[in-house]
Amino acid sequence: MKPQATFVLNALHVIFWIVFIGLCIKVGAVLVSFFVSLFVSAEAAHNMYMGLDMAELQQFSQHHYVAVVSFMVYFLGVQAYLAYQVIRILQRLDLAAPFSGEIAALITRISREVLTAGVVMLVAGSHGEWLLHRGVGGVPVWSGGEFLFLAAIIFLVAQIYQRGADLQAENDLTV
Repeated sequence: MKPQATFVLNALHVIFWIVFIGLCIKVGAVLVSFFVSLFVSAEAAHNMYMGLDMAELQQFSQHHYVAVVSFMVYFLGVQAYLAYQVIRILQRLDLAAPFSGEIAALITRISREVLTAGVVMLVAGSHGEWLLHRGVGGVPVWSGGEFLFLAAIIFLVAQIYQRGADLQAENDLTV
């Protein structure tokens, strides 16, 4: 294995740990500001985490407010989960024999999660558009098309990786 490849993989490993921890903190901050706006002071909805002003949505409907924030938490949580799955791949990756069924399964799991997030994002986007048509401002509108496209690409890579793992296992048996 080349030293440069090892350095890049180690750097990616550190970067994904930082991303994972940052996303976990972000999810926690959104949840804390959400619960404060629900149970302590409705004024907290004016300046939620990341500068979001969801007071108009909260005044329109508490149920829709909970739904939109739940979508936000879900998407941030999925991003953190995906970063963790990449960390697991980087921990198990061996460049001397890179194809394994375990890594192929992790990549397939990532593609399923991205597909699920894309479908949920389409639903959340439709909900956001519906709220905007009702005159509620400050509602995020998500587009899930990019996630669905990404899920297809990751699934294709997972299938190719699985075929490589099968060939590598077959080659190991013939030696």
